[in-house]
Amino acid sequence: MRGYPVYRMDTSTDTILRVGTMLEFRKSRRSMNRIALAKLAQKLFASGPGDIIYLGSESALERAEVSRNLGETLTAG
Repeated sequence: MRGYPVYRMDTSTDTILRVGTMLEFRKSRRSMNRIALAKLAQKLFASGPGDIIYLGSESALERAEVSRNLGETLTAG
């Protein structure tokens, strides 16, 4: 499972705010996954017409944060 941060740009102040995370549950990486996730993020996180929604890149830190938030635990051995 991969997590991608979602940001919304406030055009009135030119600031970028983090508004959530999109989770990718597919096991294989397919070329259209990011496009589909970006479209879904636009639908879920836009507060009005014309909002600029940005889907950030996946990172190891992001995956750790998502796992912690979901209550998953990692065991060794």
